Amino acid sequence: MSANKAGRKASMGDVAAAAGVSKTTISRYLHGEFGYMSEQTKAKIEGVIKELGYRPNKMAQSLKATVSHMVGVSIADMGNPFSSLLIKGIQEECRARDVQLLVSDSNNQPTLERANIESLLDAQVDGLIVNTVGNNDDWLVRFHDRANRKPVVMLDRIVLPLIYDSVTNNNDAAVREMLEYLKGQGFAYVVFVMRPGEGISTRTARRQAVERYCDDLGLGGEVLVYDDGIDGLRSRIANLLELCGNRKTCLFANNDESMRDILEATSAGLRRHVGVCSFADEHWAKYSGPGITCLDQEPMLMGRRAAQKLFARIYDGSEEPCSLDEVPARLCIFASTEI
Repeated sequence: MSANKAGRKASMGDVAAAAGVSKTTISRYLHGEFGYMSEQTKAKIEGVIKELGYRPNKMAQSLKATVSHMVGVSIADMGNPFSSLLIKGIQEECRARDVQLLVSDSNNQPTLERANIESLLDAQVDGLIVNTVGNNDDWLVRFHDRANRKPVVMLDRIVLPLIYDSVTNNNDAAVREMLEYLKGQGFAYVVFVMRPGEGISTRTARRQAVERYCDDLGLGGEVLVYDDGIDGLRSRIANLLELCGNRKTCLFANNDESMRDILEATSAGLRRHVGVCSFADEHWAKYSGPGITCLDQEPMLMGRRAAQKLFARIYDGSEEPCSLDEVPARLCIFASTEI
C-alpha cells in the first residue's frame, strides 16, 4: 500500500531514504535520466517504489522539469592552490547529490567574471557559487535584483551588506589568534604583507583586523602592500627590517601567494632572525623550509559548506533569509616562528 505507518502517502524523501540515495537521484530516475546511474541503483529504486507504492505528484514533476542537476562555479583564479581545494570540496558535495559541476576561471578579471556568470546561466545551471575577483560588487548587486535570477552563494570573498548566502573564514578571529600567539612568542613588531586589496573583502577584513589587534595587544606593526615584483618586495623588506632594529619582528603573509613571494624575497639566513607566518594550507606550509606557522583556512570544508547552502536553496526548498557561515581557520605552529 502507498501509505506509511503514520497513514500518509509515501514521499520522494521516503523512497530516497529506503533506497539509500539522494532525492536528486530519485528525481532523475523518475525523469528517465540514467546517465550517471548504475543498473544496481536503478533496480534498487524500482523495487523500493513498488514496495512503498509511491506515486509521484505529476504537477510537482511538471514544475521541476526544467531542473538541470547542474551548478556553476566562477573561480577568481584557478591557478591558486587555495582555489583548487575550494573546487574539490564543492565537487565532493556534487558527487554526493548526483549534480554535475561546471567551472569557469575568471583570471582575476571582473569583466571575465561577469561573462562567466552569464555563460553559466546560458548553460542552464540550477544555481551558482561565486568566488569573486573583487571590485565587482556593483554588478553583483544589480544581478541580485534581476527577475527570476538563479540562487547564488558567495564563497571566500563576499558582498557586504549581505545579500547572498555566503561562506568565508573567521578572518577577524583568526588574525587575533595569530597575533596573540606571536606576542606570546616574544615578537614586538608584526608586518602584514599583502597585494593590493581594495574591493576584495578577505584582504580588507584581515588588514583591518591586523591594524586593530596590534593596537589592542600593544604590538608594533604595519601593513606592507606590494605590487612591484619580487625585487621591489625584497628591497622594501630589507629597508623595513633595518628600521625595526633589534625588535623581534615577524612577517605575516595574507595568503599562500604572498607567502611564496616572501620566501623568494628573503634568504634562509635572514629567516633565522625574522619570524614568518601566513594564511596558508598546512600541507604546503609544513614542508616549506623548517615549516611555516600558518592559519589553515580549511578550503575544502568551505567549498562543501557553499555547495550545501546552494543545494538547500535549489533542491531542498529552503526559503530562509540569506546567511553567512564563517569557517574557523586552524592555527598550525611550525619552526618559522620559534626563533
